[in-house]
Amino acid sequence: MSENLQLLVDTAEASITAAAAIAETDKSRPLYHFRAPSQWMDDPNGIIYHDGWYHMMYSLNPHSAEHRAGMVYKTAVRVWDPKSEDWTGGITVWGHARSRDMVNWEHLPIAVYPSIEKGEHFVWFGCTVINDEGDPMAFYTAIGPDLRPEDTATQWAAVGSKDLMTWKPHPKNPLLTYALHGDDNIGEWRDPFIFKEKGRTFMVLGGRKLDADGGHPVVALYEATDPGYSQWVYRGIIFTHPSGKVPSSECPNLFKLDGKWVLLVSPHAEVEYHIGELDLENYTFTVEASGTADYSRNYYATNVLHDDKGRAVCWGALVGFKDTKGWNCCVSLPRELKVEGNRLIQKPVAELEKLRGDRVSFDLAASGSVVREISEGQATEIEADVSGLGDGTLSFELASATGNLQVRVSRSKLTIDTLEAAIALAGDVAKVRLLVDRTVAEVFVNDEACAARVVPLISGPTKISISSQEKAATVSGTIWQLNANDLFTSSRS
Repeated sequence: MSENLQLLVDTAEASITAAAAIAETDKSRPLYHFRAPSQWMDDPNGIIYHDGWYHMMYSLNPHSAEHRAGMVYKTAVRVWDPKSEDWTGGITVWGHARSRDMVNWEHLPIAVYPSIEKGEHFVWFGCTVINDEGDPMAFYTAIGPDLRPEDTATQWAAVGSKDLMTWKPHPKNPLLTYALHGDDNIGEWRDPFIFKEKGRTFMVLGGRKLDADGGHPVVALYEATDPGYSQWVYRGIIFTHPSGKVPSSECPNLFKLDGKWVLLVSPHAEVEYHIGELDLENYTFTVEASGTADYSRNYYATNVLHDDKGRAVCWGALVGFKDTKGWNCCVSLPRELKVEGNRLIQKPVAELEKLRGDRVSFDLAASGSVVREISEGQATEIEADVSGLGDGTLSFELASATGNLQVRVSRSKLTIDTLEAAIALAGDVAKVRLLVDRTVAEVFVNDEACAARVVPLISGPTKISISSQEKAATVSGTIWQLNANDLFTSSRS
């Protein structure tokens, strides 16, 4: 290869700094969604609450805002090939930031670099955990020209300082290899996620079990056998996706919540959740209910942490932005997760309410409509309570000089711009929250039907129209302009 990969490592921080000056001038860039200082980012990795800080690590191509590093169009049905016309080369690192409140963020130096001398070029999805010896560890899938995602990638780790500010490769890398699986042939093996239960430490990894009929997407379970988490044993496959057509079960997150176990999976389509019981004596996961975690394909690759308030907080990557300058992609708003019955409940964390500024209220009834105008629509929150929804539709239309956005909610359908999703709301009462951040809109209906969508740019003076098409419906709500400037600082140099 003609690339000087070590030079890419050595110049990564300088490249990010140079691009950041360009990114700051792009008025389409989200204001209060977490984003890198510049360049292409996507999956939220290594998120952890530690010593009073929320740490966000994330996949980052430090030298380009145009694409991921490696093979941009790689899917689980194509071969990872440095000779392909789609190969872009480069490196992938883990960027790093921290926050006290998940609203104001401090950008930090790059956390994890690839070990070029060992054939690793790309640090892929993973997680961060404190091992039983008190040492921070970042687990991830290592990728390179000869560490192919489909059949030869292995699971590596980096060891961090106590404050998570500096990292170095684990001396025993790789820590998990295909040899663990014995007779089970698992391809597309990646995306480690670690959880602890009753003094034991487990990891799940996504993949595809290969067999005579073409294989099935699976989630496999592993257990650490030493306090330093350098030795692991394979406990078997605990989840098989019901659709054999799904290429693989990417980015599995398995965690205990409200007396149940929740598995999030990104199956090359909308993120799914599966709720059930986990038996760690027999190594089985029994699914009792399943659903769609987010109805937008802009949202992907979730990761979950638990904080000192006992909350499970989830982020997902947001991709699909066009014509950006010096940056691309961000992550979703942090969502607090709960389980109620057989449903996954998601709502923006309460800390985001501190962004609320000037407000206007609205009320309408009997197939009515109202119009409100605000001076700046680029960072806006709308909350509406609806009773008597019946078979009608509640509509929100935002019109600004730079673009328009329409959101419609009925008991059977959610529409955001060009996205149409089939949903199923129970009853005639609904609470709708819409959060707009320039080119991102996130919608929460009853904290159950959720979608994060890349949308046309909303900015400047904005006219907001709210209407109902149901004669018996009554709607009341509030519109806030959000104070979303200057939420990011930097301690990178």
